Amino acid sequence: MEKKSVQDIINAFNKQKFMKFLNAEISINEPGLCQISIKHGEDLTQQHGLFHGGVISTLADNSAAFAATSLMEKKREPLTIECKVNFIDIADGSRLWAIGKVLSAGKRIFHAEAKVFTSSDDGSKLCAVALLTIKSTLRVEEIL
Repeated sequence: MEKKSVQDIINAFNKQKFMKFLNAEISINEPGLCQISIKHGEDLTQQHGLFHGGVISTLADNSAAFAATSLMEKKREPLTIECKVNFIDIADGSRLWAIGKVLSAGKRIFHAEAKVFTSSDDGSKLCAVALLTIKSTLRVEEIL
C-alpha cells in the first residue's frame, strides 16, 4: 500500500483556492501531524478586528484533514464528516496557526484533534480546540 508523500500533500493543499485566499502555509514534519498558519489581515476578521471564527474553524478542519491525509493510501482523499470546535479565547494576534493531530487511524475512518493558536508580541495562546472525524474516500478524478 503506497502512502502519500509530503509533496503529494503540499500539491493537494495548493489546489485549495480558499487556502490561497487566506495566504495559508502548510507544514508536515511527520506522518499524522500537520500545521497550517496564516498572518492577520483585515479580510480575515470579524467586526471587532479579531480573526473570524470561520477562519479559525477552517484552519482546524484543514490541519486535521491533512494530518489524516498523511496516513492515507495514495489513491484516497480526506472528507470531514464531523467537526466540533470549542472557542477558548479571542484570536487577537498577528498570526494564527493550527496543529492537526491524528488520534486514531482506522482503515477508512480517522479521528483527529486540532489546536488553534494565535500569537502577538506578548506571546502565544490557545484560542480554539476541535475534534474531527475524517473519512478516507476514493479520489474524485473528474467533477462535471
